Amino acid sequence: MIEDISRHGVTILLFLLTQEKVIVSDARRLNIGYSTFYRSLIPLIKMGLIEEEAEGARKAFKLTELGRQVALKLKEIDDMLKTTVKQEV
Repeated sequence: MIEDISRHGVTILLFLLTQEKVIVSDARRLNIGYSTFYRSLIPLIKMGLIEEEAEGARKAFKLTELGRQVALKLKEIDDMLKTTVKQEV
């Protein structure tokens, strides 16, 4: 399962911890191309980590409760690794 989440998928999950929703134009802010952005969303939706919401003509994506729990764990791991790397330098 975890191998299905790309590094861009992780970036999107962590971004959604700080934002209520993500829309396609946010891909540029995340330094992700639009097609890569969409490809990264597919496994996240299939795993039930994010859900799609219609916002007029646009599509928005937000974390599900499971997605929030997974994103918080990923953030915890990221913070732990950052701390470890700083201590070794």
